[in-house]
Amino acid sequence: MKVQMKNLLQIASVVLLVFSSVGVKAQIKDTGEISSKEALTDNPIKFSLEEAQKYALENSFMVKGSDYDLKVAKRKVWEAISTGLPQVKASANYSKNLDIAVSLLPAEFFGGNAGEYTPVKFGQTYTSAATVNVDQKIFDGSYIVGLGAAKVFVQLSQNTKTKSEIDVRDLVAQAYYNVLVARENYKTIEENVAITKKTHFETKAYYENGFREELDVDQVMLMLKRSENQLSDAKRAISNALIMLKFTMGYDIEKDIELNNNLETFINPLLISKTESKELDLENHIDYKIVDTQLKAQKLIIKNEQAGYLPNLSAFYSYGKNTSADAWNVYKSNVPWFKSSMVGLKISMPIFTGFNRRSKIKQEKINYKKIEDLKYNTEQSLKKDLSLSYNSLVNAKDTYENDLKGLEIAKRIYERTLVKFNEGVSTSTELSNNEQQYLNSHSAYINATLNLLNSKIAFDKALGKL
Repeated sequence: MKVQMKNLLQIASVVLLVFSSVGVKAQIKDTGEISSKEALTDNPIKFSLEEAQKYALENSFMVKGSDYDLKVAKRKVWEAISTGLPQVKASANYSKNLDIAVSLLPAEFFGGNAGEYTPVKFGQTYTSAATVNVDQKIFDGSYIVGLGAAKVFVQLSQNTKTKSEIDVRDLVAQAYYNVLVARENYKTIEENVAITKKTHFETKAYYENGFREELDVDQVMLMLKRSENQLSDAKRAISNALIMLKFTMGYDIEKDIELNNNLETFINPLLISKTESKELDLENHIDYKIVDTQLKAQKLIIKNEQAGYLPNLSAFYSYGKNTSADAWNVYKSNVPWFKSSMVGLKISMPIFTGFNRRSKIKQEKINYKKIEDLKYNTEQSLKKDLSLSYNSLVNAKDTYENDLKGLEIAKRIYERTLVKFNEGVSTSTELSNNEQQYLNSHSAYINATLNLLNSKIAFDKALGKL
């Protein structure tokens, strides 16, 4: 599920950054926010990134699922403990003997001839009995190991929940950034559409008065249509990004939402900070803790198999009453009930199991070695991820700064060309080319912005501080 959500976020990013001719029905305000015409709430809830992440930790289905698993794990601890508590059972029965069993006794017992047998019925037609049994474990190696295993299972479930929470914070941050970048993209394209509309209006007026060619009017109209298509796609990108954010948070898709933070809130601290700490706290990294807990669990599995060689000792107590009569109502006061009781110890110990248990122990020791190798691989993988994410972050910073400067240069070129075009010293083709150059630079800047923010998330996650 986590992989599917990340894929959806990537698709939303592509929709944001790639301009297509797909139309859109959603109406957007000048600020880049969804129009309240479609809103289901008069006062949408506002979220900062931290608040959105906190909301997701309480409402995301990913976290809820891991929380349920943790609750089940805690119940399993009590399940394991309960098997060592006294086990009390009660039973009762009532029966009618349709044909009482017959036994043959020597006839001479009853004054008959020697060598002959007399049939005798032992028992009565109706019988009833009630018994209470109490069993208590005194020593069971598997029980002792099982208690430790249940606690380790809880720890593993807690680690899994923590891992889910980290993943949710990661996904919410990506979705939150997508919305901010989408709105920034929309704002720039909207400004360009307004400029192009004004240019087209003026060019058409010049043409009607004989100061421009029809080619110039058509060229500027082509620029306008291209920009309007891009604006339409930018509107859809905002809508898609908001849907993904609400879904990731566990927020009602049909309700409106507002964001408190802007891009500068996240970008500026990254540009000011020239160095990032690369110190990895391995013992506290969630991925390392998970595999370490798996190793502990495997060790207990081996101990549990070895405990099969030990004897089991338990105590028991039984108390009961029984009666029988020829009348169906054996519960009448004049029917005698006979007591029986017993107390004792029971011990069992395996002598030979055909090397079955020995084979199981060897298998589990191999699995333990396998997890040991996994632990070492995890350690190296975390170090590798940290180094790669650090390099990606440094590169993303450089790329962002270069693309920002490139955008400023492309914008100046476009604005100067626009002035020249209005003064009649530049062609419409040159204006169109420079506008496209400006928009391409803007697209690169948008990509660089999103890449910088996501690189920071990836670095924090690799560092174990997300």
